[in-house]
Amino acid sequence: MKRLASLSIITFLISLSFCNQTYSNNSNEIDEYVILNLHWSEGEITLNGIKKVAGLIKRAGKKAIVQPFFYTITTDNGEIVKAGYFKVPRNLHFDYFDESEGELKGGQLKRDELDFVIRVPSYNNAKQINFYKKNSDLELHGVKSNTVFKKAHTSQLLGKIDL
Repeated sequence: MKRLASLSIITFLISLSFCNQTYSNNSNEIDEYVILNLHWSEGEITLNGIKKVAGLIKRAGKKAIVQPFFYTITTDNGEIVKAGYFKVPRNLHFDYFDESEGELKGGQLKRDELDFVIRVPSYNNAKQINFYKKNSDLELHGVKSNTVFKKAHTSQLLGKIDL
């Protein structure tokens, strides 16, 4: 009985230690996000609305899917504090039932104008977020490396938003 009680206490302490490590608040971690409601029209991005929200940090390492669109969050002195890819959902997929053939069919439409939402980390020293479309000759690999995003001037600027 004593052994079971001490085993339970040890298990509890180990669990508590794990939880403290998992949810610790390091200075590099972000626990606030900015939800940007954006508008895409003729290759330009403008802001419909902005909202700050709290959120938990995702610990699992997830490989970024390389998209042709990316953003940079910059400070007052132009330093890039965060960069990442995002998707502009221009293709609208649809299904319909063709009564003449008795089959379910579908297709897609490519939209030139749409609204979409992205979530980006919130930084106290962030001043601006810039949206870019990479040129086909510029290869951007490794979202975690800000050095590739310092070449943003060779990409097409789609919009700027002051934070």
